[in-house]
Amino acid sequence: MFRLIKKLKDKGRWRIFKLKLIDARLYFVSIFVGLLTGLIAVPYHYMLQYFFNLRHDFFNSHPKWYWYLPLFLLMWGILIFVSWLVKKMPLITGGGIPQTRGVINGRVAYKHPFIELVAKFVGGILALSTGLSLGREGPSVQIGSYVGFLVSKWGRVLTGERKQLLAAGAGAGLAAAFAAPLASSLLVIESIERFDAPKTAITTLLAGVVAGGVASWIFPISPYFQIDAIVPGMTFWSQVKLFLLLAAVVSVFGKFFSVTTLQVKRIYPAIKHPEYVKMLYLLFIAFLISMAEVNLTGGGEQFLLLQATSPDTHILWIVGMMLLHFVFSIFSFSSGLPGGSFIPTLVTGGLLGQIVALIMVRQGVIAYENISYIMLISMVGFLVAVVRTPLTGIVLITEITGHLDVFYPSIIVVGGLTYYFTEMLQIKPFNVVLYDEMISTPAFRAEGRSSLFVEIMTGAYFDGKEVDHLTLPQRCIIKTIHRDRKDLAPAGQTLIPGDQVEIEIDSQDIEKLYEPLISMANIY
Repeated sequence: MFRLIKKLKDKGRWRIFKLKLIDARLYFVSIFVGLLTGLIAVPYHYMLQYFFNLRHDFFNSHPKWYWYLPLFLLMWGILIFVSWLVKKMPLITGGGIPQTRGVINGRVAYKHPFIELVAKFVGGILALSTGLSLGREGPSVQIGSYVGFLVSKWGRVLTGERKQLLAAGAGAGLAAAFAAPLASSLLVIESIERFDAPKTAITTLLAGVVAGGVASWIFPISPYFQIDAIVPGMTFWSQVKLFLLLAAVVSVFGKFFSVTTLQVKRIYPAIKHPEYVKMLYLLFIAFLISMAEVNLTGGGEQFLLLQATSPDTHILWIVGMMLLHFVFSIFSFSSGLPGGSFIPTLVTGGLLGQIVALIMVRQGVIAYENISYIMLISMVGFLVAVVRTPLTGIVLITEITGHLDVFYPSIIVVGGLTYYFTEMLQIKPFNVVLYDEMISTPAFRAEGRSSLFVEIMTGAYFDGKEVDHLTLPQRCIIKTIHRDRKDLAPAGQTLIPGDQVEIEIDSQDIEKLYEPLISMANIY
């Protein structure tokens, strides 16, 4: 009898040890996902910079008029080709963060992940090479999710753990885009995975550190490090008034930005013109802006960096550039071509902060050298007002600039004031709205049932429960239990730690029940 009890205890310990080995394997695979994502996303960033430099040198050289014609026709052909790619593979449209979240939730399936990865990579480079105002971060996130999916498929990772590698790849993509591993982990938790599970956080952080290391190796000096953020010499209450004003302005304009962008994105598909004509309109705008101020194209990041390092003092000029960039970014993003809105949002926020700072300089509130400081805080605030990811915004700007002086005021402006004002203005998170619109299309509404995979952890609600007596939300059923490399029928089974459980659920209920069901399987 005692031998049997000891044997069972040893068996239980052995099972726990096996689960720890499985976790270690998952962490090791996440490092590989980060490395692979970095080796793909960093060249993506490099190619974007290379084509921007080519376009920059061409327009700044002011060639004879007849050289513009072949370039215009070439770029028009490129946009037509990219729009054709998007039509053939709808999942590569836009930034890719809503699609990534949909795959993790089980609402979206990557049926041809490798082909779509290549199409996203090529399409994103080509779209931005024409000068459209799009960001590199969204495609990098989705490229990373494709990498995580492929590695989980090729490496025969358990289905319940696939979402961890998808999240790790997504975070690694952002880390490769900005060399900011901490911010990438927070973005996954705040905007994609939306569930604070340590496993997801660890795998994302590991992958992000590796991908960020690759990015730092290729781009050892971040251009954002050149920004001097000098804190204004003000009293405490004067700073409070400054932050209150900045938060109010940023929140109101953030509301306008979100509403306008979403309205134009809904109207764009209804325009009764062939796609090649729409691409002609977009390219015409991009070409005109390139001839006037080429740094404002391709997302506008170069223009922002120039203003942050050597701010222009002509307010009307900056206002005009900000509005031009704002309108151009809206139409670029509404086109549905591969490219994100993250960087254009940062640029708009930074230029808005510059306008506010210039007014304060003229009123004698702050000095000229404090303009960049206000711009950085405004970038954080505007990003939060639109995307509603406060932790990501605060850590991202701190990581890419290296200025801890911005960290604490960002917490005040972002964590308190801006977030509160956006709640009052009822600004919905941008990526959440895009996700809701995606799953509201007829194709998604037609879906009947979907499967959600969860892993049972020690001490969780599901741990030790008999399936036959387990109460789940309405129309949720346990379909299969994967244990010790075997698929078991749920009837008569008792759930134990390490089980990979497939829960069948109505597709329209996934968003409401995802976090509760995950919580029942986890102890966090």
